[in-house]
Amino acid sequence: MRLHRCAEVGCRELIKLGHDYCDQHYQTRMSAFDKKRKQAQELSSQTLRGQHERYCYFKKYNEEVRPELGHEFYQSKEWEKVSLYLKQRDMYTDAVDGRVYDQGDLIADHIVPRRLLKTKAEQLDMSNLWLLSRSHHSHKTAIEQKLSDSQLKHVNREWWLKVLKD
Repeated sequence: MRLHRCAEVGCRELIKLGHDYCDQHYQTRMSAFDKKRKQAQELSSQTLRGQHERYCYFKKYNEEVRPELGHEFYQSKEWEKVSLYLKQRDMYTDAVDGRVYDQGDLIADHIVPRRLLKTKAEQLDMSNLWLLSRSHHSHKTAIEQKLSDSQLKHVNREWWLKVLKD
C-alpha cells in the first residue's frame, strides 16, 4: 500500500493516498471550517438577502422534502388553521423562555410526538400543542430521538420545560 505524509506543515504522519491530512489534523480543520461556516450563516441571516435565502430554503424544504418524508399532515388546511390559532392564542410567545417571536420563527409542536397519536383528532388536540422557537424545537427533537416511544408517551409539558430550560 502506498503512503504519503500529512499535508499539515511539520506533521510526519503517514497516510493513505487519496487523503490530504491525518485524522488529527483533519478533525482540527473540519471543526475550524464548521465554526467559520456557522459564523458566516449567522452574519448572513442578519441581512435582507440572507433572510430571503433562508426563507426560500425552508419554503423549498416544506414543498419538496417534507411530503417525501411523509409529512403531508403539516401541509393540510386543518393543521394550518390549528397552527395559526395556536400562535394567535399564545400571542407568538415561546413556551420555554417566554420570548415573543415573529410568526415564521415559531413552530407549533406536539408535546407527545404525532407519530404516537392514533387518530387525527388526537393529532390536532390543542392540549398537546405548544409553540417553540426553532432552536428549542431542534433541541427537543434531538432529545426525542434518544428516548423510547414508551417514555415519550408519558412525558408531559412540565418535564419538557425543565429539560429545555437547562
